[in-house]
Amino acid sequence: MSQRKTTIREVASRAGVSLGTASNVFNGKAGVGAESRQRVLEAAEALGFRPNSLAAGLRRQRTRTIGLVVPDVLNIVFNELVEHLENIALSQSYEVIIVTSREDPEREHERVRALLSRRVDGLVIVPTRDWSATEREMRHHRIPVVVLDRVAAHDHFPSVAVDNAAATRLGTEHLLGLGHRDLAFVINSTRLWNSAARVEGFLAAMRAAGLEKRARVLLPGMTEEETRAGVLPVLTAANRPTAVFTGSNVATLGVLRAVQDAGMAIPQDLSLLAFDDFAWLTVLRPFVSAIRQPTEALAGHAWRILTAAFEAPDRPAEHIRLPAPLIARETTAAPPGKVKAPRRMKAFKDTVDGALP
Repeated sequence: MSQRKTTIREVASRAGVSLGTASNVFNGKAGVGAESRQRVLEAAEALGFRPNSLAAGLRRQRTRTIGLVVPDVLNIVFNELVEHLENIALSQSYEVIIVTSREDPEREHERVRALLSRRVDGLVIVPTRDWSATEREMRHHRIPVVVLDRVAAHDHFPSVAVDNAAATRLGTEHLLGLGHRDLAFVINSTRLWNSAARVEGFLAAMRAAGLEKRARVLLPGMTEEETRAGVLPVLTAANRPTAVFTGSNVATLGVLRAVQDAGMAIPQDLSLLAFDDFAWLTVLRPFVSAIRQPTEALAGHAWRILTAAFEAPDRPAEHIRLPAPLIARETTAAPPGKVKAPRRMKAFKDTVDGALP
């Protein structure tokens, strides 16, 4: 005998709200308070309730709009992803509504609710560190969702990202191949899934080379200035690393500031490898070696998976991990035979002064 399905009336009763309020929550309508909405979603999860996706589809016509949630649009990676996704959408007569979370889980949840109230056909999201409330909201609405860039192995939703661990392992092996043994990996936080994977790849390469005890992971903070201040003492110490691998564009900017303050020459005093490749890395002299994220391909896969879900909403979740190539330029070279006192290279300092904001 098949198990009886939970009804929305039972969810409303358990949550202590009216049937209309519970219905509004599952239909993405505005006007429901945050506390009531949370009680309804928690009750639905406890009872194993899922809205009828076929009935919801019949009630809900396509709007040809997509919601895109990113932490911000100033970060170059997110900016490129936004541009590529919007170009694809426009080419297929879709509109994209772009909202930002500013790394705030509550703001993220509120912005997603706003998108749902506008009846978007699907969502692409670069999530915050703690997006459990947002995830719960989207699961109960049974709307097509693709998680982009910041992904985890247990994602309920389809996901698209680079293979972060493989990318940092590749970069670390490049530095080891040049003869470096004292390496530092600078990352803003390990609380983000992609950042943790990048640290994992770095440590795996150092461990494979028998150099785990000489591997340094620096977590100076989330901003460029915090990175500069945190890395500067490391660069001026007697046992400083001969190479630095930065795990994000913010970390790269902060390290470049610290190198400038230390009066160091790249790559004569220090090799530098950046995660994320941008136009300004070839404006600086010497040109900066980098791991390049294929943002256009990432956006393309996200769009393909999202639109496929419009026609087949119950298709298995697809998880795409793309390789991120290494672009070896001028800032990675063999280490000096002996670590010397930092010396200023005027041409590099003047270029940094003129190129960085």
